[in-house]
Amino acid sequence: MTPNPTNPDYADRCIANVLKVLGQPSRSNEAPLSDLTQAISGSAGVVLVVLDGLGASQLANRSALAPLLAARQIEPITSVAPSTTAAALTSLTTGRPPGAHGIVGYRFSLGEDILQSLRWTVDSNDATRQHPPEQVQRSTPLLMRKGRAVPYVGRKAFATSTFTKAHLRGSKYLSVEGPDEMPAVVAEALRSDDLVICYHDAIDKIAHAEGLGAGFDDAVRRADRLLAEIRGAVPDDVTIVVTSDHGQVDCGPTAIEIPKHLLALVDFMSGEGRFRWLHAHRGQATDLVERMRGVLDATCWVKSRREVIAAGWLGEVDDEVVDRLGDVAILPFIDAFVPDPAEPLEVRMKSRHGSLTEAEMMVPLIVL
Repeated sequence: MTPNPTNPDYADRCIANVLKVLGQPSRSNEAPLSDLTQAISGSAGVVLVVLDGLGASQLANRSALAPLLAARQIEPITSVAPSTTAAALTSLTTGRPPGAHGIVGYRFSLGEDILQSLRWTVDSNDATRQHPPEQVQRSTPLLMRKGRAVPYVGRKAFATSTFTKAHLRGSKYLSVEGPDEMPAVVAEALRSDDLVICYHDAIDKIAHAEGLGAGFDDAVRRADRLLAEIRGAVPDDVTIVVTSDHGQVDCGPTAIEIPKHLLALVDFMSGEGRFRWLHAHRGQATDLVERMRGVLDATCWVKSRREVIAAGWLGEVDDEVVDRLGDVAILPFIDAFVPDPAEPLEVRMKSRHGSLTEAEMMVPLIVL
């Protein structure tokens, strides 16, 4: 039986609404994330900590390793579609779904180019000049508060990247060499600001390299310790809110191969292994989606571009963003990925994300 996808809840319990609440909490019961609004009520300040790659189910399976995080959870929330870092972090900072902000995946079509959005490259070459970040991602991030730039604490390596310019435009980036420096930098930022964001990427990095084994367990354990250190470094009347951009599934090398006779209908691919877009040769899109369903229905959700948009997976899709999508979307619901011949090195990844399974889509919401 084909499972139901876990759809993004853009209207309420979604990461796209977290910063809206923290920046301008509403007391209306109809406003999104009303439980978060209530939890931060009366706080002198808020620190938002984003633990890249920690899904709600992965945390639940490791509650003994992360007692602080596990004990302080409120109801989990959804990521976005695709459930991948570039799309999700941009939704977090802009408050808009991928169809509106335009970062619609790890790799997506821009005219004749395929942009790798985290490194901002085309064919491994820097694409900043031909695809300026402020033109690709036109939404204004929610990173001004009371007329001041919101401090964002993150690794020095990301400080000047083009993706940072795309999704953190307007923030005050505070560089750290590693997580050991984060508590002190966060505490110092709170001396002049009442909202600080802190981004920690170690969990996701380990998951891709090693899967969800001992290394992942240790990364979760260390993240719990980091949160305890941040809690101890900031005043008692400051609330710490913790969430993530997506969860994970451990696929290893298990690939879902597209038969050669169907690859003949495909011009090129984009997206990622768990949310793969096929771009059909002219006039072949309808035939391709029907024939792909016949082959992959037991392992994947197979949808046409029109069906993806109609399902609301990307939220409202702006007209200029439609052309960034492929003709056929393939989302595995088993622990496997759809390889792209143009990305031969991606087979090295152990754990992945991007699809609409519960393990990838549900992320924790924690209040310390």
